[in-house]
Amino acid sequence: MANIFLCSYFAEIASKINEVVKFQGKDIVFIDTAAKFEEVNFYVDEAVEILENFGAKLRHLDVSCFQSSAVSVSSQDKPFCDDKILATINECDIIYISGGNTFYLLNELRKSRVWQAIKNAVKAGKIYIGESAGAIVASPDTRYATLMDENSPNMSDFTGLNLVNFFTVPHFGCEPFTQATHEIMEKFGNLYDLRPINNAQFIAL
Repeated sequence: MANIFLCSYFAEIASKINEVVKFQGKDIVFIDTAAKFEEVNFYVDEAVEILENFGAKLRHLDVSCFQSSAVSVSSQDKPFCDDKILATINECDIIYISGGNTFYLLNELRKSRVWQAIKNAVKAGKIYIGESAGAIVASPDTRYATLMDENSPNMSDFTGLNLVNFFTVPHFGCEPFTQATHEIMEKFGNLYDLRPINNAQFIAL
């Protein structure tokens, strides 16, 4: 069975993914960090409602809490929030990463061991669902997304989670990303194995 699902807009294809993974009773780590500072983030509430209606149990996780809430007793101790996040990932059935700003998400994942924990969990067979930014960060490299998202953390290392060996281009041909997605195809089409998907499509593997 496929355990990696990459999409542009989860609300459009949720029922199709449910046919494969059966959300009923599943414990889902829901990471919406990418949308934390986005003005447009309706897709987060939509995804939550859909998953809960399917009978999933959601555990909301903001991986940026590593930066603000971590408390160490000594320099050798692991931050509490980091341990909490790792335990949550290890206990879940599904890791869901929402859309939003790709580079803010990537930067926050790197500030803790969450980056490696997600990779290890997916490699071990846990299900990964990435929506938009969540789909892009699954790629080996995210540089192409600079034409879609602002590089707000001023990142110079664009290495992704490398969960897949191709590069998903979400929202292909869909507003407000019509121009950006076509520019990505033109600029990076000969460099990367780009996989464009519109809002009604998803990739499963």
